[in-house]
Amino acid sequence: MSASDQRIHFSLDIPSDWECMELSRQGRRKYAQQKATEVVEKFPSLSIYQKKLEDTLYKELTSSWSMGVRYGASMSTPTTDGLLSASVTVSVLPEPPRRDDISTFDAIVATIHENDDESQGDDESDISQVVLPQAGKAIRVLGHRVFRPNGVSKAVPYSVFQTYLPYAGRVVLVMGMTFCTDVEDLLFELFELITSTLTVWIDGGDH
Repeated sequence: MSASDQRIHFSLDIPSDWECMELSRQGRRKYAQQKATEVVEKFPSLSIYQKKLEDTLYKELTSSWSMGVRYGASMSTPTTDGLLSASVTVSVLPEPPRRDDISTFDAIVATIHENDDESQGDDESDISQVVLPQAGKAIRVLGHRVFRPNGVSKAVPYSVFQTYLPYAGRVVLVMGMTFCTDVEDLLFELFELITSTLTVWIDGGDH
């Protein structure tokens, strides 16, 4: 898979049995319906809120697109223990605000900590620095998050595997996400393999 955002281009090796997300309005609605169904299958008590789940997910997807999501792919596989599902998105974001004496890496870490603090204990992040084989130094976040649909009392936990790569005055974010928190270790290994294939380049530059 390869895609671009203005002058920044990127490629990522996605498993052949994953489905590419259609990020049009219709595609976002379809994906929101699919994810709402998966949440209800995992948490049957939320079945009466399925439409609210769908609407909230759709709004979040629309917001994510406007903020910089440029590619997405997902998988959904039935197992004897239920549905195994996960997704990967790639975003091209502005650099976070920072002082001249603060590096972009430190500014990213500070922003993550601020978001965790503002969540009032809902969000937890394990942050480290990694080197991607074809893209260079990046910030890695293994996180636990909570999805709170409007009008729904029960919070839905999910896990994220985020990699922030500063590049050409922007930040390329690869995010793996799953509601299957009980098998997050297995899926994090898969997300790491996928993210390790990331390549970025600019117009006129080498891969």
